[in-house]
Amino acid sequence: KQNVVLAFFPAAFSPGCTKEMQQYHQATGRFNASNTAIFGVSVDSTWANKAFREQIGAEFPILSDWKKEVSRSLGVLNEETGFARRTTFVIDKAGIVQKIDQGSDALDPSAVIGVCEKLSKSE
Repeated sequence: KQNVVLAFFPAAFSPGCTKEMQQYHQATGRFNASNTAIFGVSVDSTWANKAFREQIGAEFPILSDWKKEVSRSLGVLNEETGFARRTTFVIDKAGIVQKIDQGSDALDPSAVIGVCEKLSKSE
């Protein structure tokens, strides 16, 4: 039904992750307009992610991968630290990954928004 953005981030409440998720929050309208669902994901507990989501006022879910299964299966888990690497996946309606941003590239959702807008125009 929708394109999906999975935005993995290392740790709730950390400065970089807070800034990243706030930028996604600020861009929610553009994602909605491009028929895209946003999901933040970290290995923090469900409770920590709920509190983090409330603190930043995010209108999208922030999911907990506390068992680290999803992060590990997608190759974004840093086994040494136990945290997910900052990685954003854009997945189209057909389930095909259209873009992957990692590290500092994933801090700014601008490129991800652009891909989602292009996907919505090609529908």
